[in-house]
Amino acid sequence: MVLLLQAVADGVLLGLLYTVMAVGLSLTLGVLGIVNVAHGTFVVLGSFFALGALRVLGWDPLVSVVAALPVFFLAGAVVDRVLIRRVARAPQLLGLLVLFGVMVAVESAAILLWTTDTRVITVPYTNRALHLGAITLSEVRLIAGGIALLLVVLLHAGLRLTRFGKAIRAMAQNRDVAMVLGIDVGWLSMVVFGLGTATAGAGGVVLGMVFPFDPQTQIQWLSWAFLVVLFGGLGGVGNTLAGGLTVGVIQALASVLLPFRYVFLVLYGLLAAILIVKGQGLAAVRTRRI
Repeated sequence: MVLLLQAVADGVLLGLLYTVMAVGLSLTLGVLGIVNVAHGTFVVLGSFFALGALRVLGWDPLVSVVAALPVFFLAGAVVDRVLIRRVARAPQLLGLLVLFGVMVAVESAAILLWTTDTRVITVPYTNRALHLGAITLSEVRLIAGGIALLLVVLLHAGLRLTRFGKAIRAMAQNRDVAMVLGIDVGWLSMVVFGLGTATAGAGGVVLGMVFPFDPQTQIQWLSWAFLVVLFGGLGGVGNTLAGGLTVGVIQALASVLLPFRYVFLVLYGLLAAILIVKGQGLAAVRTRRI
């Protein structure tokens, strides 16, 4: 029983990290209908951003999370303005190819700059743990999970409680009607893609606090981000959180109960079953909305 409780606690913290990594992908896919295959590269760049800030400026990753938000928002806005807007009305496959090109270009540049060596972010609290009875929780995972939860809650509140968030949800419901009502959908699309990229960068910072990384890790994070989004469905930030927690807890429990080689089989098998039964993830969303 103690082992299962430990696995659930670890799974919840892991799920929070997966959520903040995937919420930007859910946002761009749910609002803009863009399959951002370059999402994982921005996640990894967030990890390298935190590593560079730590080594050069002495910044703790907690500071880097805050700094990464405007930096990666600007990067996403530039990508939208320069590339995505040019193919906004083209078939979706063309946009997918453009973002695939971004992914390859950024990964190649990262390899040239940092090589393929695996990096880790080490801070004073990396190897410390908090003991709650029989449960032991890694301090760095607690901090990273807390940051992730805070970012997700702030994003959810912004989308639900502000006029800006209502405009985004209106555009997600019907882009043409939103335009008729006076919403500048071009500017708003740039902001949404910037927000998605900003959360990817911040997610990379918190993931880098916990996991080793290199430029090619972006494929792994992209796969997990898609898995979380598919588990939760495109119903909003709350559903992405539910999907992330589900994936994290299942992964942690499967790691305890089964040999490691079966963990991914269980996750993807459950995903296939959910998609067959409900069609659009756990949320069973019928229309694209956020």
